[in-house]
Amino acid sequence: MKIKLLTSLILFSMLSINGYSQQPDNWKWLNPSPQGNSLFAMDFTDNNTGYSAGAFGTVIKTTDGGGNWTQLTSGTNTRLLSIDFVNNDLGYFGGFYQLLKKTTDGGQSWNQIQLPVEGPFDDQFSIMDIKFINENTGYVLGFFQLESKIWKTTNGGANWITQTTGGANYLNTLFFLDENNGYSAGGALGSEIIKTTDGGSNWQLVEYYENPALSDIYFFDQTKGVAAGEDGCVLVSTNSGLNWTRTGSPTSMDVSSVIFTDEQTGFGIGAGSIYIKTENGGINWTEQNFGFSSTKPFMDAQATPDGKIHAVGKYGTILLSGNGGLSWQTQYTVTEKTLSEILFVNNNTGYAVCGYSGGDILKTTDAGETWISQIEGYHTPMYGISFTDSETGYIAGSIDIQKTTNGGTNWINVYSSTTNEIFTDIVFTDPNTGYVAGSYGKLLKTTNAGQTWSTGVISTNGSMITSLCFVNENTGYAAGDFGEIAKTTNAGQTWTNQASPLQFAYLTSIDFQDENTGYVSSGSGLLKTTDGGTTWSIMNAPAGGYYKIQFRNNFGYAVASNGIIIKSTDSGNSWIEQPTVTDNGLYALYFNSDNYVYAGGLLGSILKTIPSELIVTSTENNLSEITQGFVLAQNYPNPFNPSTNLEIGISEMGFVSLKIYDISGKEISTLVNERLYPGTYKYRFEGTGLTSGVYFYTLKVNGLSQTKRMLLIK
Repeated sequence: MKIKLLTSLILFSMLSINGYSQQPDNWKWLNPSPQGNSLFAMDFTDNNTGYSAGAFGTVIKTTDGGGNWTQLTSGTNTRLLSIDFVNNDLGYFGGFYQLLKKTTDGGQSWNQIQLPVEGPFDDQFSIMDIKFINENTGYVLGFFQLESKIWKTTNGGANWITQTTGGANYLNTLFFLDENNGYSAGGALGSEIIKTTDGGSNWQLVEYYENPALSDIYFFDQTKGVAAGEDGCVLVSTNSGLNWTRTGSPTSMDVSSVIFTDEQTGFGIGAGSIYIKTENGGINWTEQNFGFSSTKPFMDAQATPDGKIHAVGKYGTILLSGNGGLSWQTQYTVTEKTLSEILFVNNNTGYAVCGYSGGDILKTTDAGETWISQIEGYHTPMYGISFTDSETGYIAGSIDIQKTTNGGTNWINVYSSTTNEIFTDIVFTDPNTGYVAGSYGKLLKTTNAGQTWSTGVISTNGSMITSLCFVNENTGYAAGDFGEIAKTTNAGQTWTNQASPLQFAYLTSIDFQDENTGYVSSGSGLLKTTDGGTTWSIMNAPAGGYYKIQFRNNFGYAVASNGIIIKSTDSGNSWIEQPTVTDNGLYALYFNSDNYVYAGGLLGSILKTIPSELIVTSTENNLSEITQGFVLAQNYPNPFNPSTNLEIGISEMGFVSLKIYDISGKEISTLVNERLYPGTYKYRFEGTGLTSGVYFYTLKVNGLSQTKRMLLIK
């Protein structure tokens, strides 16, 4: 992470951290709402109660007709492709690797259902669709490597019988009119439709043409049906599916779902911002526009008895029409642009900028629970952000540098490149002094709060500088492509290249704890130095294309372009991969002062967690008023064994250190050593491994200091 003007994290002392085992964290989706993983299937049991399932074991539920959705715990992170509910409480979902689960309490708990494993690859089959006729009788459709299988149960999933598929090889969907009459459709090289009239004891291939593959099939009654699929293909049958005629569909978009609100009015929903509609039972179709722009395809749709139309799709998209298709709305998302950086100025107020695609500036005032966009219309991509106080901030991006003096309500341009440079990072070390880096190793510096900028160079080989980090007013570091790492000790006047073990790697971020200890992320691995960059070593971390790394004392995270999040609790000596939350690329990372960690990335994805090891009880002290510039509270409890809590307060931004000493004056631990924004901060000190006696803790703020003592009794 580049910016060292960070609020402090509540951390355990370095004395105790090695005793902690690394634990998985619980990540919460902030944007989009309720989550951003792709949804592949949905099912409504009545006008109000509906379910949807998707990537990483995602299951969501609504009880108010799609107005609000909540996430359920599925007990798996396997991709889910199908879901079917018999009533509000009884339902099933299925996914990769023959996964099938059942709930009898409305999704509060799920139990594994075992399907037959009769061949060497049966356990590799994906559950493409599920259809239950009643509480006992149901069908499951599986697919693996151009082979389809259908399993049937007559006792609620306790036992299953494998059925033949009439010669069809690539089936996607099931539809049953009753216990006897059913259809399945799909195709790889052409359309495939199979039919049964005896509950699946026999399936007959009734359609195999050179029409595109089919995604969905729907029957009004025993005779009339509609099927739809790739390239806008819509087929109609009026003789119980024995023969099919392709209609004159007006679109070339892939249709994933075909639904009807009555016998005449139907909708084909799939890719893009358009859909197709029929008002004569599927004979003729017209192309319609949803009224909003989106690149997220819809994967499944359903109409409820009250005429509402629901659809779900890629990246958590949820679609709703409450008036039979007259108007449409999607779930809340503040932006669909890709986040490149996140920064908080205090526990509640934070900003995010978007790069890689069109630019955007987002702001939250409630710790990330809701965000607003601060710009309208298209803007150039933005990559770096830095604030010098709660109101004054800067953004660097493609060509421009912008500034706000009112918390982002307005942004003004303070620099524009005349040679189309891309500015990738920005850092301010005090209210007046700031640095911007970017393409061709270019460095800009201001000493008057952005009024004027001087030009310099960091890289001698023309590298793109991707990340900056200053640990004090003079000492800073830069990282870029071709393994470029550089250091300055004279406030950016000159830079010295450092030897990198990843000479040809694209280095994506750099983060220093102090003048000695620093970290670098890259697409080829993670680096660490403990001697100010004189030497760098490759850390033992899971392979991944990492875009950001950030540490606070011993705790660190790194995020990757495939959605992987890894965590270290021992200064990078070891790492664990967090339970997979998403495969949306993650490019932004930030620790906040209240222990919360934020990650952001593809299509506006924003996630939040608190490290499980760092959850601490609230303080009993109240530093509501800071009248002397800073306050150092008495530790509590005191005496203590083995841990105690410390609290500080500062009234203006400055460099802060909080250190622990023994009776001889030897430094025991550093709890804080960085710039902090005004506010109160809480820390925990662990005395495990220390002997009983008096210890001192000293707070230094902008050259002033205060010391208090505490007593450890064992």
